[in-house]
Amino acid sequence: MKTAIIKGLFGSYDFWADPRIVEPSADYHVFTDQKIKSKVYEVHQLAHKPKLERRVKILPWEYLPGYDRYIWVDANIHPKQPMKQLPDADIICLEHPDRNCVYDEYKACLRLNKDNPHVMAEQINKYREQGFPENAGMVQTGLLVRKPNDVTVEHAELWYKEVETHSRRDQLSFHYAFWQQQVKPTVYAIGWQDFLTTFKLTAHKR
Repeated sequence: MKTAIIKGLFGSYDFWADPRIVEPSADYHVFTDQKIKSKVYEVHQLAHKPKLERRVKILPWEYLPGYDRYIWVDANIHPKQPMKQLPDADIICLEHPDRNCVYDEYKACLRLNKDNPHVMAEQINKYREQGFPENAGMVQTGLLVRKPNDVTVEHAELWYKEVETHSRRDQLSFHYAFWQQQVKPTVYAIGWQDFLTTFKLTAHKR
């Protein structure tokens, strides 16, 4: 299976380092506004615009066509061991360790000043008015594995439409996009403890 492993490095938010564990059968790509050197990653220059960065993350096949599987890994996530055989699912994501509800996530984003509060409020009010349920699930999108097919591409397009229209906080709209679909992709959520056995988290610069 032809696989692309993708990172984004923008502004002064994260440190950069090549991975110690390299998947020999995968191609590595990093999108960045910085002048970095890598022995592993092919470097793609991209302007530091948050919603453009999200577009690369959500719709990677538009920028890197021809892969059977796309693995997005945030810049502060590093493998400690080779990734095991991945489950057979359209989408593999990371279960949120603390929340299971977009409305709770919204409150956390407000408290942590993650985005413009008026923009987020407008988005969440729309979801309530449309009847999007509480406790419909919550993920952390720092690790995201997808096979591009009709249902995953549809989900990504619906998801990015929300990000483009509303908040750049993509976790707010991930499950809402599922809710809009008639035919839903198969999803496997990796538990937090399983994630920590395979990956290391490093602190952001700020």
